[in-house]
Amino acid sequence: MSSETSEADAVALEQPGIAELGLPISAKVVLMSMAGGLLGTVLMLPVLVGIPQALGLFRTEPITQFAGFAAFFGIEPTAALGMVVFGLGGTFVLPLIFLVVGSFLPPREPRYLRGMTFATFFWTGFAPAFWPGTGALAVAVFLVVSLLAHWVYGATLGYVLHRTTGIPQHDV
Repeated sequence: MSSETSEADAVALEQPGIAELGLPISAKVVLMSMAGGLLGTVLMLPVLVGIPQALGLFRTEPITQFAGFAAFFGIEPTAALGMVVFGLGGTFVLPLIFLVVGSFLPPREPRYLRGMTFATFFWTGFAPAFWPGTGALAVAVFLVVSLLAHWVYGATLGYVLHRTTGIPQHDV
């Protein structure tokens, strides 16, 4: 055998990978991102709610306040409505935003960890919005638990999208 590469090997080496080609945002990509968002929301809840509940630190007032916009439509804000809004945001809104910005986030590899970077950015808005406003222990537990929960969400969102369709790459 010669040490030269065959023509087929040379062509295979010259073909760009999916990250270099760019991946269009198709209906399948959107649906898979929403599936990842739903799964991420479900997986983050035991961390976000379960741990504070077990420690006696869980309060429903911030969730009710989260649905405060409903008063604009003449609907009484409730904890149940707040949970629905939270679930819809994690399932539909955040995955769509991730599809647009995910290709610009670190780390370069593994690509699915970009979901954790994305979730960390949203955690910086979540933390002040749901701030417990009580003692130092409650604040410390809240910060750690809510960040871990967001990382679970982001890792799940990124992993599902990466494994099913790939994270779209955009040219600007």
